[in-house]
Amino acid sequence: MAWMNSMRLALCGLLWSVSSLTQAATPTWEPVRQSDERGGIQTWVRTVEGQSIKAFRGVTEVPHTALAVLALMADIPQLHTWVYQCRSARQVKNLPPEQTYARFRGIWPASDRDVLLVTQVSQQPDGSILVDSRNVDGYPLSDDDVRIPSLRNTFRLVPLKGRWTRVEFETQVDVGGLVPSWLANLVATDAPLHTLQGMRKRLDEHNKYQIKSIDELPTYYLKGKPPVLSAEHLGVGIDPR
Repeated sequence: MAWMNSMRLALCGLLWSVSSLTQAATPTWEPVRQSDERGGIQTWVRTVEGQSIKAFRGVTEVPHTALAVLALMADIPQLHTWVYQCRSARQVKNLPPEQTYARFRGIWPASDRDVLLVTQVSQQPDGSILVDSRNVDGYPLSDDDVRIPSLRNTFRLVPLKGRWTRVEFETQVDVGGLVPSWLANLVATDAPLHTLQGMRKRLDEHNKYQIKSIDELPTYYLKGKPPVLSAEHLGVGIDPR
């Protein structure tokens, strides 16, 4: 029995060591912008091995229902009005409706970029709603743009009391081509801030996103099990602005 106990202790020690090494190898989020005010924006960056642009993350709270935020995100032709450096976005004929072709402005000396994204919307066990987008193949290469070879973009919407919504935004991207280090750093620090600022401004200024039913969202948002929201976040009792 003694030797079995020794083996168990040795195995536990080995597993702990492997876990510790794995955690140590994962870079931590570095704060860039912090705010104690409600509605303020907090941002972070994290180094990604082999990538010139750091992963970036932003968090804010907006005085709008989760359904309104979903309606904004589903308005594909208007993504350019609030997503950082987005030049245009559209759904493509003969491609699934959950796919979006987007173009992004390059910052000199970088060229413009483009990407085809597929988006999935799902509700998590804690009630939050995940809007997850990733790059896919299926759109011809452009002579004018550099194709983004890898992109994973996630918005997590957390319904809060008082018809507020917490928005957590995280992106990891390889924009392709050569990107100067100063430009890579600029993208990582500016993207979450400008995107969340643009989201808030767009929601504040346009009443059309104040919908009151999940059924008013595009059909591809309803694939699988539709999100379940409280009456408060369905806009019940909200007078049109």
